[in-house]
Formats: sequence, C-alpha cells, structure tokens
Amino acid sequence: MKENTEIDQAFEPELTDEDILDAMAHIPGYLDISTEDFRVIYHLAWRHAMERLRARRKDSGQ
Repeated sequence: MKENTEIDQAFEPELTDEDILDAMAHIPGYLDISTEDFRVIYHLAWRHAMERLRARRKDSGQ
C-alpha cells in the first residue's frame, strides 16, 4: 500500500498560488479560503479519488 501512496504523490499535480488564484477568479461570488486551505482540500480530494479508482479497478478484476 505504501507503494501506491508514493505513486499517487508522484503523479499529484503541484499547484502554485497563481494556479489556485486563477481558478478562484473564475468562480462567481466570494470565496473565503486561503490558497493553503485549498491545497489541503485538493490533496485530500486527490487521495480520495485515487482510492476510489483503485477500488474500482480491483472490483473489475484488473
């Protein structure tokens, strides 16, 4: 399982403040979140997505 975590980390895109601020500028309204808070949320969402995809692959027998 540790190997999967290292692979996930290797492929997780590293977002700059500029990336995050640009994305936030495209959302209408006001967002009260720091770029660091966004990074935490993004990292947790990425990890959850990798676990979901890994489980789907395992369930399909691949």
